[in-house]
Amino acid sequence: MWHRWIGLPHEFRADPNDGQGADCMIMTWHVLDAADVPHPELDAEWLDMAERGNYESLAMLYRGLTIDLSAAEEYAVTMFRAADHIGIGVVVDGGLLHVNRRKGVRWIPVERCKKMKYRRFK
Repeated sequence: MWHRWIGLPHEFRADPNDGQGADCMIMTWHVLDAADVPHPELDAEWLDMAERGNYESLAMLYRGLTIDLSAAEEYAVTMFRAADHIGIGVVVDGGLLHVNRRKGVRWIPVERCKKMKYRRFK
């Protein structure tokens, strides 16, 4: 399912299934849904917070809804922050699927993502 999303550009609120762009939260939820992994329903307010740049509040919500993992595992999630944005990715097929703001949807082998802190939803 996710393979066809590789290269789609970043776009807030875009559903990667439409083939035009990808929002990292929507993409992550699709992967978790397809795998029947327990997780909360995607709240439109979270998308609003990301679009407004309300990163600290979004990160606090994320930490409250997830538990730490000692290492990456299939369908673990990770939230990362750069100077001007925040993103979420999901481990699938041994790699991190995420949306790069400049390069679009990418899959990177987990071994190359050692600095990431992985969590799973409660």
